[in-house]
Amino acid sequence: GQIAQFYNPPPALPPFDESAVKYGQRKDPAKRAEKLATVKADYETKLAAEASDRDAHKCEWASRAALSPLTGQVLAIGIRKEEKWVCIGEGGATEADILTAWWDVYKRYHTDKGRLVGWNSNGFDVPFMVRRSWVHDIAVPESVFDGRYLSRTFVDLMQLWGCGSREYEKLDTVAKFFGAGGKPEGVTGAHFAALWNSGDAASRQAAVDYLHNDLIMTWKLAERMRVIL
Repeated sequence: GQIAQFYNPPPALPPFDESAVKYGQRKDPAKRAEKLATVKADYETKLAAEASDRDAHKCEWASRAALSPLTGQVLAIGIRKEEKWVCIGEGGATEADILTAWWDVYKRYHTDKGRLVGWNSNGFDVPFMVRRSWVHDIAVPESVFDGRYLSRTFVDLMQLWGCGSREYEKLDTVAKFFGAGGKPEGVTGAHFAALWNSGDAASRQAAVDYLHNDLIMTWKLAERMRVIL
């Protein structure tokens, strides 16, 4: 499909080349045949291992495909302010609908000099939404870019946590450090798309709850790190 076209498999073994077999001092046809059979068996073993490794490689790639704007998409965007929150994307909204609504939210916050706070949001979320907007030919507000940087409307708590370094830390880890909650047991971001698209009401609700929990953790960290909201 559309996703598969972006997959680059690892280099494959070359076809078996009988002429490349080294027989050494073996002149006896029977011994040469035995050597050839041994080399062929080794090659078949490598071939089987290669097939297994290729399957594992593709599975690993597919599990990370959702994190690339080339192969992933925006399914939902959560926004929380104090005790109120909204999930943009419920009700059958398309990705284009979600992104259009998101940039409307951004423009309101930017005009009012508000702040949109996230975790690794400047490193991942905002660039992802910008690139997916380009895919759909949706206009990205010019104010999103401040030269080579993003608008100061966006506050990335992970960057703040790094104190000037490029240190990467998970939201779950820092939230637990501050006693600000943590990820739900048995569910990670890798499960979100499957839960969201399952067609099952309980699974969809689990995805919504996961998103809301991330927002709660982010809000609590912003308060603890003295970010003005």
